[in-house]
Amino acid sequence: MATDVALLAPLSLLLPYLVLYHVGWGMMATAHLHPSALLGGTLLALLWTPMGSWMQVRRPAAPTRDPQVSMASWNVHHWRNRTWTDDSATVHEMAQFAVDLDVDVLALQDVRRGTAAESFLRAEFTHRVEAYDLALYSRYPIVQWDQVDYPGDSGRIGFLWADLLLPAGDTVRVVNVHLVSTDVDLREAQSEQAKAGWWQSAKLLLRRMVRRAEPRSVQVEALAEWWSASPRPVVVLGDFNDSPTSASHRRLRELGRDSFVQSGAGWGSTYRGLRVVPLRIDWVWTSGPWVALEHQVVKQKWSDHNPVRVAISGN
Repeated sequence: MATDVALLAPLSLLLPYLVLYHVGWGMMATAHLHPSALLGGTLLALLWTPMGSWMQVRRPAAPTRDPQVSMASWNVHHWRNRTWTDDSATVHEMAQFAVDLDVDVLALQDVRRGTAAESFLRAEFTHRVEAYDLALYSRYPIVQWDQVDYPGDSGRIGFLWADLLLPAGDTVRVVNVHLVSTDVDLREAQSEQAKAGWWQSAKLLLRRMVRRAEPRSVQVEALAEWWSASPRPVVVLGDFNDSPTSASHRRLRELGRDSFVQSGAGWGSTYRGLRVVPLRIDWVWTSGPWVALEHQVVKQKWSDHNPVRVAISGN
């Protein structure tokens, strides 16, 4: 099953282009009063629901009720900018940016230990837990937490969760996740194309995507099994390194609700490494009574991921 999913992984990136193709085709057919316009319209109607995971055609609306908790998820790229230069200044600027997100809970991925960012964030957030390359900062008390290893990774890779005690006495269980990366980089792809030609470069890219999709499906299933056994509803944040029409997204939709689908607008793209593809690979999921009232992608200039900021309520 995992292998079948891996072989289909590259196709999940093609949906936006398929939709744009049919939009163009439908407009041309309509202009010429050609019957094929009906076929284009039918295909667009069939693709409308899955396309909602990629793009929401609406303006961000003011929440109809007061949020209880604000959260953000950000892959901080080892607290380094994309060119890996001017390290000390970058760490300070990124840590300040993280604080300026002005949230109650901050879930970070791809964290490098021992930088000035740790002491900077500790001064702003009273509570913190960390495991693997993950860190979770909270303004609310952490009453319990744990880390969960992915199968076959010998304790090196997994996710962490924590129960946070809110001022009103409610408890929210928060999960921080970082799934295995596809390692797609535009500069690498251009370099491979220059050396081996575009066809060989494309084959290498597809092979890499298939190879990484299989372990990612194992990790998603481990997360889903833990989630389904959780005694309380959870909010899951993190870098999932997969597209919104992937098997990973479909599996998690069985357990929770995507915050972007609930309250996002536009493309919601979070990954900056491939400008030609609107990749939304950083997700927030709510479940049970928790709903996302706001969803915002916050642009920045350092990491290859833009952070996602949400406001949730459980009332």
